[in-house]
Amino acid sequence: MLKQSGLGPELLGAISNLVCVVKDGRIAYINTAGMNMLGAQDGDDVIGHPLADFVHADYAELIALGIEVFAEEDAGVPLKLKPLKSSSIDVHMRVRLLEAGEGETYMVECRDISSFIKASQEAREREQRLAGVLGTVMDAIITIDADGLMQTVNTRTESMFGYEKKDMLGHHINMLLPTEYREHHENCVADSYKVDKKSTYGVAMEMEGQTSQGLLFHTELSVTELHEGRRRLFTWVIRDITDRKKALAELEHMAHHDTLTGLPNRNLFNDLMKRAIQRCTRTEQLLAVMFVDLDKFKPVNDDLGHDAGDAVLKAVAQRMASHVRSSDTVARIGGDEFVAILENIDHAESAAIVAQKIITSLTEPVEVDGGLKAQIGASIGISIFPDDGTTADALIKGADQAMYAVKAAGRNNFKFFNTLKSTEK
Repeated sequence: MLKQSGLGPELLGAISNLVCVVKDGRIAYINTAGMNMLGAQDGDDVIGHPLADFVHADYAELIALGIEVFAEEDAGVPLKLKPLKSSSIDVHMRVRLLEAGEGETYMVECRDISSFIKASQEAREREQRLAGVLGTVMDAIITIDADGLMQTVNTRTESMFGYEKKDMLGHHINMLLPTEYREHHENCVADSYKVDKKSTYGVAMEMEGQTSQGLLFHTELSVTELHEGRRRLFTWVIRDITDRKKALAELEHMAHHDTLTGLPNRNLFNDLMKRAIQRCTRTEQLLAVMFVDLDKFKPVNDDLGHDAGDAVLKAVAQRMASHVRSSDTVARIGGDEFVAILENIDHAESAAIVAQKIITSLTEPVEVDGGLKAQIGASIGISIFPDDGTTADALIKGADQAMYAVKAAGRNNFKFFNTLKSTEK
């Protein structure tokens, strides 16, 4: 029987795999490695026994079809053996016909693949754990090749961009970028993949993302390079920073706006004032600064309470804003002090018209909680750029002086700073 195999007993004995000769379904010969694999003490434990006795019950139906079925599979088949005393062994079995006809004889070779199976299971478990982690992280994680085609995406990528995985894999990463910026981003991305640009890897950069519905949102992107053999891959980690940007914008707004009225505060007003002067200097247009101080506001706080006072201040802000253009500025710079900047006016009379409208509006009673009505007025001082000054400080100081002159003259009126200069002369 061994003669047909072309292998002698000495050579078969040196092989580390199980090798046996099976005739009429029974083991007629087995090498030393096979004896050890099956846990046999001597040949009597194996020789003459059906091969099926050493096949795990999970494969009983398969082995019952006959060993000739396995001989038809040139590449072999995976199988579990059942040793005499130990647990099952995963093997890869190949069967070769040695002698046809009555009492067909086959050579069976089984290679122990238990360690390979275990390693594969561990690898699958690691992949499952990794997939579980990637599925729960809040960042979109995308692997792309050097051509920008997406190779892998995690679950967060689907929810962040609104695409299903199947609609992204194999497609260019550009589909997740704003349409009008795709060419620019593609050039930037391609440039960052150059060898001399590796310093950009891992450095977070802000960019916009675009959902499947075309909605834009703020993201933070970091890129790292991977190697799969000679193949270059890049991992994009994308974080949605919309909430962060919104929070920063709110903090920025709070730092430069009055909390109660929402108007620009003194800090922002000073900056806006300087910019307005620069613009009017270039265009050689007039600019008016109106300093507004409320009349009879203290009694509102004292008699009706601070909530009523707050309601009045809000009403003042709304009424003043309604009488200036959208290009003009109204700011609250103190308790009951407001300032307005009127840019690009044709003549000083334009500021007088606005001032009178504001005074008329503010003398209208303000309804507060409980159906009560608060009555106030306003004293307004006006300075004109460039006649009354060319700096923010000079113009504000002039308007402030004119406002105090109105207070001294009986309140609830307006006055230009240049009229004070005329009086002094």
